Amino acid sequence: MTRSAQHFDVVIIGAGPAGLFAALTLAPRLRVLVIDRKDRPGGAGGATDGKLNLSPHIGLDLDELRLSEEAAEGYIATVDRVFLEHGADPTLHGTDAGRIQGWLERVSWVRRRTPKGGWDITLVPVRQRHMGSDFAHQVSAALAGTIRRRGGMLLLETEILDLRLGEGGDLLVDTSRGPFHGRFLLAAPGREGAYWFREKARALGVETGHGAIDIGCRVEVASAVYDEITAVLYDPKLIFTTPTYQDRTRTFCTNPGGRVRVEQHQGFRLVNGDALKANKTANTNFALLNTVTMTEPLQDTTAMGQQVARFANFWGGGESLICQRWGDLMAGRRSKRQGFYSASLGFDKLTPTLPPGPGVTPGDISFAYPGRIVRNLQESLELLARVIPGVAHPSTVIYVPEIKFYDVRYPTSLDLETGVPGLFVAGDGAGKSRGIVGAAVNGLMAAEGILARAGLG
Repeated sequence: MTRSAQHFDVVIIGAGPAGLFAALTLAPRLRVLVIDRKDRPGGAGGATDGKLNLSPHIGLDLDELRLSEEAAEGYIATVDRVFLEHGADPTLHGTDAGRIQGWLERVSWVRRRTPKGGWDITLVPVRQRHMGSDFAHQVSAALAGTIRRRGGMLLLETEILDLRLGEGGDLLVDTSRGPFHGRFLLAAPGREGAYWFREKARALGVETGHGAIDIGCRVEVASAVYDEITAVLYDPKLIFTTPTYQDRTRTFCTNPGGRVRVEQHQGFRLVNGDALKANKTANTNFALLNTVTMTEPLQDTTAMGQQVARFANFWGGGESLICQRWGDLMAGRRSKRQGFYSASLGFDKLTPTLPPGPGVTPGDISFAYPGRIVRNLQESLELLARVIPGVAHPSTVIYVPEIKFYDVRYPTSLDLETGVPGLFVAGDGAGKSRGIVGAAVNGLMAAEGILARAGLG
C-alpha cells in the first residue's frame, strides 16, 4: 500500500553547512524538513577538521554568484557569528599583519614572470577559525538542535530514492521513510552527492553544466618544516602557476599536527586529511591540487575525476591509495614496502600518520595519474620548497588520489533558484561553493530566496 506524502513548506536535501544554515533561517517562519543519509549532521565539513575561512575570496566565486565583496562580507560575518554562538573556538588565526607581510615579501622574491611564462606563487592571507575533527561535529549537533527548537525537523539515516514533480507544482521526494511533498526544495547534496543529484536534476529538466575539477595529492611533512608559516596562517593558501604548462595549482586544507586518512566513496577511495583540536601528531599535511578544465570533445569533469580515482586505486592493487616518498618520485622509482623507512635514503626522518598497510600501497604516482598532472604537482612542490625549505625533503610522503568533486554547474537566479520553479541549489555539490563557510553563505542566500518566493521576504 502506498503511503500518503507528508507536506512541508520546504524540503532540504543535505544536512551539511548549506542545508543547516538555510534551515536555521527558514524554520521559524516555514515548516521545514532536512533529510540526510548520514547518522549525524554536518556533512563533509562536520567530518573533517572544520576550518572556517572568513574571506570572500576563499570558497566563493563572486562572479558565479553575482555577489559583491561587501555583500559576501556581510554573509560571512553572519555565518561566523552563528558558528561562535554554537560552540566554535573563538581563536582567530591570520590576524598578525606584520608577520603576514613578511611572508608576502618572502613569496614575492620567488616569483619569476616573463612574457613567455615563467612561474608564479601567490599567498592569499585569510582570517580563519579551527573547530577540529573532534569538536566540529559537536558544533553541527548544536546547530541541528537550534533548528529543532525553531520548529524544523531533521531526518537522518534516510536514503532519498527519487525526486519527482508532483501535482500543483510541488516537488515530491521519495525516501526510505516514505514520500514527502515540498512547496520548495533546496538541494545541498555535498561533494559526495554531486553526481547523484546531477542525474536527478536532469530528469526534472534542470539545466546543468561542467566546471573545473581539482585533482591532486595529499602531502605529509614533519610539522617542524611547516610550523613557521602555520604559526601565522593556520591554513596557508598558496596559488601557483607551473613553469612547464602554465597551469594553476594551489594548496588546500592544511592540517598542522594532523593526520592523513582514507575517504570512502561509492566505487573508489580517496585520500584526505584532518586535525584534532585536543591531540596533535608530529606531522602536518596539506592538499596540493591541480585545477583541470575540459572542453572538446569531452566536458564531463565529474566522470573524468571518477575515472582517474578508480585508475589510481587500480595501481594501488584494487581499492587502495598509493603513497610514495618524494625522494623516490624525483629519482624516477616506485616506493616499496621494504625500503619505505630506509635510513640511507633519508626516509627515516618522517613516520607517516597513514603508513603502508591495508588500503595504502607504496607505489608510483606517475603510473596512477596523467603525466601533465604529475608534472604540475612536482613543480608546485619544488616552488613551495623555495618559500618553505624542507618541504621537498626525500622523506616527504605523497598520497593519491585526492580529488574534489564540486564541478557540476547549475544556472540559477541570484537567489540560487534553478530553471525549475521552487527548486533551489546550494553548496559544494552544486558547484556554488568550496568549503564550510562558502556553503553556509549559499544556505543563507537560498533561504532568503525561498522566503521571498513564499511572500515572507
